Amino acid sequence: MYWIEWLSLAGICALGAMTPGPSLLIVLRSASAGLYQGLASAIAHGLGIGIYALLTALGLAVVITQTPMLFNGLQWAGALFLAYLGVQALRHAGAPQPGESQSKQVSTASLSVGKAALQGFGIAFFNPKVALFFGALFSQFVSNEQALATKISMAVLAATIDTAWYLIVALVVIYGSRRGLTTGSWRPWLQRIFGVLLIGLALRLLWSL
Repeated sequence: MYWIEWLSLAGICALGAMTPGPSLLIVLRSASAGLYQGLASAIAHGLGIGIYALLTALGLAVVITQTPMLFNGLQWAGALFLAYLGVQALRHAGAPQPGESQSKQVSTASLSVGKAALQGFGIAFFNPKVALFFGALFSQFVSNEQALATKISMAVLAATIDTAWYLIVALVVIYGSRRGLTTGSWRPWLQRIFGVLLIGLALRLLWSL
């Protein structure tokens, strides 16, 4: 591949990562819980994207996109996963928060770093439309004659761009939190908003299925 092709691939991957959706809500919620939660969610989401990108580059994602039972199963799992996260956000939003320090303790306890990472990875992994996206995208760049190293590099590029974007999102939220924009009385309301939006997305996906 020529450098102009790499730039084109990077640009489209960046646009795909920046498109608002369930992933953005998950990373925003994780980041509102703390620094390490936000970073873990962003990195794990990038890992999930990288796996789909690699499967697509190797031609294995065709199994997912062309197997209706598997594709629909992942869609159902993704919708239920969103609903579960929405319910959890609403439940933890109701926790008592008399002070800022205690608020952070409650938030951290309700969403550990491990849970944040699992949520970030899960929202990418249970979204088979990612395979469709990379299938359409990589079809313009992948050929049978390409070396395995080139295909792996394409997947790494997609994962890196996705991770970088959501790390920026997480850091912006964390900066706002330290400035007092997402702490105190704001935090439970943010959790409620995230919960309602996640449940709404889940219902929309279930309705479409």
